[in-house]
Amino acid sequence: MSDESQISATISAATKESLDRFAESHGLKKNFVVEQALLFFMEARKELPDEGLIPARLVLEDKAFDRVVDLLESPPAPTETLRELMRGQGR
Repeated sequence: MSDESQISATISAATKESLDRFAESHGLKKNFVVEQALLFFMEARKELPDEGLIPARLVLEDKAFDRVVDLLESPPAPTETLRELMRGQGR
């Protein structure tokens, strides 16, 4: 009796193409890449709290998006608290 099982999942054409290129360029079987990715994902979900995971896609209203762009283009100066945190002196 085999200890392997087959699953089925629908993914975007772009993701499939990316998987195909990755597996081929690294000399790996797609089955191996998919299984390892699933194992890493499930382990991360066990170890990280839900609030520690950032969604892969964020949907913003136009006004909020413009604010994010403004902050990225002209970031505010770091606060003293941020400076302390980055020096490893956080509270």
